[in-house]
Order: sequence, then structure tokens, then C-alpha cells
Amino acid sequence: MKDRGYVKRRRGVSAALVAAVIGGCAYNSLGPIDEHYDNYKARMPENDNVYVCSAYGCRTQTRFRFTPVDIATLENMMSTSHTKTPADEREAARATLAWMERRVGDVVGTSADRPGDDLAGNGDPTQMDCVDVATNMTSYLLILEHHKLLRHHVVGAVYLKEDLRRGMSGWLHYAAILVENKAGQRFAVDGWLLASGKPPEIIEAEKWYIDDSNILFSNAAPVSTGIQSGR
Repeated sequence: MKDRGYVKRRRGVSAALVAAVIGGCAYNSLGPIDEHYDNYKARMPENDNVYVCSAYGCRTQTRFRFTPVDIATLENMMSTSHTKTPADEREAARATLAWMERRVGDVVGTSADRPGDDLAGNGDPTQMDCVDVATNMTSYLLILEHHKLLRHHVVGAVYLKEDLRRGMSGWLHYAAILVENKAGQRFAVDGWLLASGKPPEIIEAEKWYIDDSNILFSNAAPVSTGIQSGR
């Protein structure tokens, strides 16, 4: 049976829909987390099961179950000694998400995912676009939250950002979100441009992909992804 707590929890903590369109630019965040899953006909985690999206746009979904041994590994990686502060927790989450992606990918085949997107990857169950990556990262974060391994953050709604003036470099992009409890700061969690199983970047949402100040004030500065080390 599906753990309804995942859905109920999401509706209680997710931010409301935010949208802005200025000079052909936009940035938005979706509503409740389950709304994103519904939009892509994706399944949310159920107990310790995740449904791994791949083939672009969650066209393929493969069930994977984290075993009790896996959960014990997650508990160790996210222990209180590693998560004393919000910054510590984000750093621990980077390493833990990388481990989860490797653990899952070696079983379902997504460890073969290539950097970014390419035409050959469309429909290939071993490849992931940014929708797949953001959805999977959200699922992994929900597993951590379900086991009370996030002490300084909650999982937020999947985040979207675009700048239509930039052409291909400003196409719509997706990221998972962590929200810091005390400060309310949103952090984008994005591993799309990194090799599968590498620690994702976790960066302030307003600085992720395209800096919000560039969108809001129509600054045509070069795009920075914020990723410090590529695939």
C-alpha cells in the first residue's frame, strides 16, 4: 500500500505557485510535490520503494527498493555527527544522494547516463534528462525525510527556471529543492550536468542555473550553471 504520508506531507509544506514573466523571461516553482509527479504520471516513493525516472520526461519508471542494509547506510551517512549545522547537512546530503544514485543506477541501468541531454538519449531507459534527474533526486530526498534523516531542512516542490531570451542556454530547467527550516532559504539540488553518481550541486535557488537578478533586471550576462566540476 502506498504510504499516503508522502502526499499529505507535501501538501502541507510545499510553496504556492510562483511565476514571473518579465521581458520574455520567466522563473517558476510548481505547487505541491505530488503535482509534479502527477504532471509526468510518475509514482511517488512508497515506503522504501522509489520509481526511477529515465528515458526523458519519466517515460520509463523502474521500481527500486532500498533494503534495510541500505537504510542503515543512509542513517550512518546522515548521522547527527555529520549534520550538526544546516550547511553540514547539505554537504552530507550531497554525498548521500550520490551514493543513492550509484546504488540505484547500478541496478536499474541509469549509471550509464551521459552528461546533460542528447538526441540519442531520448527514449533510452539508461539516460536521464533534467526532469528525470530532478524527480529522482526529489524521491531520494523524500526517502531521507521519511526516515527523519533531514533535521535542518524539508523537501520542497520541484523548481523550474527559464530565460527565453537566451535561446537554448535558457531553456526550461528543473531541480529538486531543499528548504532550510530556520531561514526558509530554498536550495536547488541539481546533478544533471554531472556524471551519474557524483555529488549534486546544492546552491541557493535564486543563484541556480540563471541568477534571478539577471532575469528580473534583464541583465544579459553569460549564463553560469553554478556547477564547479563537470562530468
